[in-house]
Amino acid sequence: MKRHLLHIIIPMTALALSACGTMSQQTGRAEFEYPQSNSFSGNFLAGKAAQIENRTDYAARYLQRAHEIDPGNNDLRRRAFLALIADGRIADSEPIARLLIKENPQDLFAVMAVMDAEIRDQNYQAALDAVSALPERGITSLIVPLAKAWIYTGLKQRDNALIALNELQANGSLNPLSEYHRGLILAFFNDLNGAEVALASAYGDPADAPLRAAEALGAVFERKGQSQKASLLYESYMDRHPQSLAMPYHLERLARGEAPTSTVLTPASGLAEAYLDIATLLSQENAVDPSLLMARYSLSLRPGDDITRLLVGEIMEIQERFDAAITVYQSIPENSPHSWNARLRAASSYEQIGQTDAAIDLLEKMVNERSDRPDALIQLGDILRIDQEYAAAASAYNRAIERLGGPDVVGWRLLYRRGIAYERAGDWNRAEADFLKALELEPDQPYVMNYLGYSWVDMGKNFDQAEDMLKRAVELQPEDGYIVDSLGWVYYKIARYEDAVEQLEKAVELKPDDPTINDHLGDAYWQIGRFHEARFQWHRALSFNPTDELRVDVQAKLDGKTPHAGNIAVN
Repeated sequence: MKRHLLHIIIPMTALALSACGTMSQQTGRAEFEYPQSNSFSGNFLAGKAAQIENRTDYAARYLQRAHEIDPGNNDLRRRAFLALIADGRIADSEPIARLLIKENPQDLFAVMAVMDAEIRDQNYQAALDAVSALPERGITSLIVPLAKAWIYTGLKQRDNALIALNELQANGSLNPLSEYHRGLILAFFNDLNGAEVALASAYGDPADAPLRAAEALGAVFERKGQSQKASLLYESYMDRHPQSLAMPYHLERLARGEAPTSTVLTPASGLAEAYLDIATLLSQENAVDPSLLMARYSLSLRPGDDITRLLVGEIMEIQERFDAAITVYQSIPENSPHSWNARLRAASSYEQIGQTDAAIDLLEKMVNERSDRPDALIQLGDILRIDQEYAAAASAYNRAIERLGGPDVVGWRLLYRRGIAYERAGDWNRAEADFLKALELEPDQPYVMNYLGYSWVDMGKNFDQAEDMLKRAVELQPEDGYIVDSLGWVYYKIARYEDAVEQLEKAVELKPDDPTINDHLGDAYWQIGRFHEARFQWHRALSFNPTDELRVDVQAKLDGKTPHAGNIAVN
């Protein structure tokens, strides 16, 4: 799959970059205000600035206005069109799209915008005429067969729809996608037996298939009156994916005797599903911009789809557009099976923009809402730990561990997190117990060994065990500067200064801008008489935004304080 997709993504990415801006990934954004004048230059320049900041809403507004002022500017016409698409305003882009198609009938995004309008109006033949003008190369070799298949479905031409899908069979990696849509189309035409065969075989074991494929097969079982088979599928999927809330939703609906919810109800929904599949594939290849565009087209045809909204929100997080991501997540209703994940993502976005209280309030509400789920508690603990509320973080992790069944079954990661919270809260006995339990569950886990070994050394105890532990951690993660620093600090603490310098120099090479590692190397240089180099490292430590405590200590050494020497330790 990867080789095929990387080949077809390249030409689309170049187009998408012009639609979404330069992807500057900036956390701080300029505040735009709509120009009061009607000048072309003011709107055009503001639109370009908004694109650089990934503010697609402002970019679309400014560039559309600039295009209205100068409708004959061809370059601006395309800029305004792409900005509208990037902002999800597909319907608003249609008039410009038709102008672009007159200039170039093979303009992919313009054709898709016109197809969008024709399909929503059920003008399937006009949509077919538009898509048939596209050459099947690059990304269009994936889009065109799927679009034709669903347009032929709208025209009630079942055989032509299935023939169109055969074009995807030339690339074996796309067979699952082809069979999935074959199953959806057969289900649309009420060939439920054929649909079952296609959907069951598309991704191998249905319980390991993508969620939508499993839901579609379950819906076919239900429509055939095979509720028990549907229930078994939902239960099997839930066993393999215990954190998914979609299957419990379907099981509850089935128990209430409610009608099945089909993945696809109309040709427009089918094409929206195809666009979502393409967007997901592009996202998995880290092709963020084209993935967002495909998701926008999908939402235009199927505005209420929550999985597509989730994907749009996640892409916006990658683009560091956290405010916009929150708005998307909030658009998912709370009675949706995808609301839980949306709210977890919203809490993460709140934390990213510094609204920690909003994140905590949201997560605490979720914790009380579902007493069976640990994920909101784990995320709450993470946010509290980042906010240096260590005792509260440990309490959240405690409750999560209780919900999961106790420390013997939770795995090393959660014990490691709780151990850090305990250590930072000053409760070393509990922290040490968690780290040791984590190593019991996952022997040779380098990050746990690093934290525990470094803590022992810093407290002046268990030097031999710490040295062995950190040597092993360095063997496992030789490129991790923090772990190499820990080993160097062991040697410093036991007065093996030459060995300390060797390791700490490696650590600084790996993490040159870490203030603590530079400070450690300065101390080690001092102990072997390399005083000028020591002072240089301490000055570097001050230049890398150290904590207040470290800044005071380093400045004292620069003012004449002698660094604490290590001790010859015997365990």
